[in-house]
Order: sequence, then structure tokens, then C-alpha cells
Amino acid sequence: MADTARQALGMLGSRAVCLVMLVLTSAVIARSLEPAGRGIYFMAVTIATTATVFAHLSVEQAQSALWTETELRDALTGNSVPLALALGTLGGIAGTACVAAIGPETLHLPGLSIVATACLGVPLGVAVNYANNIVLLRGRSHVVAWANLARALVQCGVLLALAAAGALTPLSVVWVWVASESVPLLVFIIMGGTMAGRPNLGLARTTVLTGARYHPGPTAAFLLLYVDVFLLGTYTSAEEVGIYTLAATFVAYGRFLIDVLSQVMLNRQFESSQDESVHVTVRITRFAILLAVASALVLVLSAPVMVTAVYGAAFADAVPLVTLLAPGVLALGASRLPSAYLLRLRRARLVVVPSLGALAVNVALSLVLIPLWGAVGCAAASSLAFLLLAVCQTWLFARATGTAARDLVPVPADLIVLRAALLRCVPRRQAAASPPPG
Repeated sequence: MADTARQALGMLGSRAVCLVMLVLTSAVIARSLEPAGRGIYFMAVTIATTATVFAHLSVEQAQSALWTETELRDALTGNSVPLALALGTLGGIAGTACVAAIGPETLHLPGLSIVATACLGVPLGVAVNYANNIVLLRGRSHVVAWANLARALVQCGVLLALAAAGALTPLSVVWVWVASESVPLLVFIIMGGTMAGRPNLGLARTTVLTGARYHPGPTAAFLLLYVDVFLLGTYTSAEEVGIYTLAATFVAYGRFLIDVLSQVMLNRQFESSQDESVHVTVRITRFAILLAVASALVLVLSAPVMVTAVYGAAFADAVPLVTLLAPGVLALGASRLPSAYLLRLRRARLVVVPSLGALAVNVALSLVLIPLWGAVGCAAASSLAFLLLAVCQTWLFARATGTAARDLVPVPADLIVLRAALLRCVPRRQAAASPPPG
């Protein structure tokens, strides 16, 4: 447990560094591009990210499900990068073709070139996805930390240089995003976190077929997070998309503590015995709920000052959106460990059905509320759907493992343990250099 705590604190320190850089670059982009320009840039990147999610075929889910078979681990690692580049290339082409078919102007984009540029990052994004999962399954979270720090440093440095030269445009920001996607993959390879070996075609086929069973679930979960951007872009303007996505980005910063816990514990969830995995999931979920509540309060209370101070008065309308989005986004973060445990059971419907249901709720509510209230309606619809999915995933975990609901509710002792752990490690973190993510 002490080793796990050290890993968590190492990642926490590095994520804090990355968070500062991400806030800085986000502020520079927002102030340089204004809401409309930010909306164009974010829409192009969202299209590429969506293509990445469809293209990865949930192979990382299959990696996790197959990881319990120890004899397959080296082959799974060697397959990850070649398989990712092949699937990602097809995904990038498909993403560009879809936008060409519906017309870029439908999404308030200036042309197809910015989408084609963003989709160059799809193969890299899929490769980083697979490699990142392999590294975490191997229990090497420090490699993930350095990879994320390297990406944040490159992205921040280049964007600051372009801003100083007055050369920031939606297209140039997209180019920087594409380039930064290659950085974590290089770090994974250099630090031995993954390798590009001769593909095992039989295992690759098994992995893809296994992942395809789960794929509707993660795809629906992703669309649940981003379908609102497409719907809002269709019904409103690039300016409103820029304001809404900035609010969503601001809220996402509040998840970094929860994400550290989830990443560090992934190895123990899949390599330990089933009983220990259940115990770990229950205990850490209680900590995640505490962190989610605290983060939501901090976000909501700080938003009226921080949004305009950091991003400028043009984004003042993002403040109420933060208040609406925070409960749902952070509840979804707190349910991440129970959701990951469901993969271990290899029952695809436990992953797929809840995500599809929440996506249907989000789309239905958005179609009603966005025409009435614009971004406010979009935020309300999304947050409610996120809460629904979080509750459903946690309930399924409790039912599958025989865990009583009260065991997942934080108690005062959890707060005391969390506080003591932080106090013990403050001096150590001050003396240490920072590894990373973000």
C-alpha cells in the first residue's frame, strides 16, 4: 500500500505541474482566439478525437480483459503500436470523409482543411491510448507521468512562442495539438513502457474481436461527453461552442485528483485476486467520492473569479455552465473505478448498456433544451446524463460483487486517512523534483 501511495503522490505532483501548464495554454488560446476562434479550433479537435474513439475499437478494453492471462502480456504489448497505427489511419480518413459529406459549414467550420489537419493526429492518438493502457497495466504509472509532462511542456512551449509572435490561429493551434500527440508515444518507447514488436496476427485478431464486444460501451461513453458539442454547434454558433467548451474544460480540471487514483489503482484491480480487487475498488471509490465533492465545491466557488481573470471577460457566460456541469462530470469521475472493475467480469453488456442508455438520455434532453436555452440547456442535459451513468455503473458494481451500498459511502475515518496521508507526504513532495501528467 505504501508503494501505491508513493506512485499516487508522484503522479499527483506531476499532474499539478501539468495542470498549471494546461491552464496557461488554455488561457493563451482563449485570449488569442476569442470565443468564436476557440469554438472553431475545439470543434476540429473534437472531430479528430471522435474519429480516434471510433477507430480504437476498444482494444485497450480487450487488453485489460486479457491481461489476467500472463502468457499473453508480451504479445499484447508488442501488438499495441502497429495495430494502433493501422486502425488510426483508417479512422482519420473516415473522420475527414464524414465531415466532407455533411459539409464543414454545418458545424461552423471555415473549410475541410482544418479537419483534415486535425485527423492527422488520429493514428497517434490511438497509439498513445493503447500504449498508455499497457504501461498502467504493468504498474509503471511513473512512465505515464513523464509522458504527460513531456506533452504538456511541448504544447505549452510552442503555443507560447506562437502567441508571442502573434501567429496563433485556429489552424496553427490544431497543428500544435497534432504534433503534441506524438510526444507521449515517444516517451513510452524511450522509457521502455511499450515496444513495437513483430505483430502477433492471431492475438491481434482476438484482441480486436474482444474489444469490438465492448466497443459500443466506451464509444457511447465518449459520445456522452462530446455529443453536446456537435449538437450545440449545429443549433447555435461557433462563439457559443467556444464558451461552452471552455466551461467543460475548466470543470475537467477538477477531475485530476480522481484520475490519479484511478490510474494508479488499475494495476491492482486487474492483477490482484478478485476479493482484493473488490476491496480496493470499494475503498478507493470512497476516497474518489470525497475528492469529487471537494473538487465540485472548489470549482463552483472559484468560477466567478477564475473564469474571467484567467480567460477574459469574453468568457463570463461560462460561469453558470461550470455550476451546471460540475456535479455530473465529477460524479462520473468518482464512478471510474467501479466502471473499470466491470471489465474484469468480461460481461460486455455491463459496460455497453449503461453507456448507451445515458447517451440516449443526453441526446433526447439536448434536442429539447438546446433550442430553448442554448448552452445552458446543453449543460443541464449533459450533467443529468453523466449523473445517471455514474449511479448506474456504481449500482451494477455493487450488485455484481454483493457490496452493500452503504460500504461505498465515505465515512469520517476515510477523511482522516486521506488528510493524514497528505500531511505525511507534503515534506517529501517539496523535496522532490516533479515527474508529471495532464
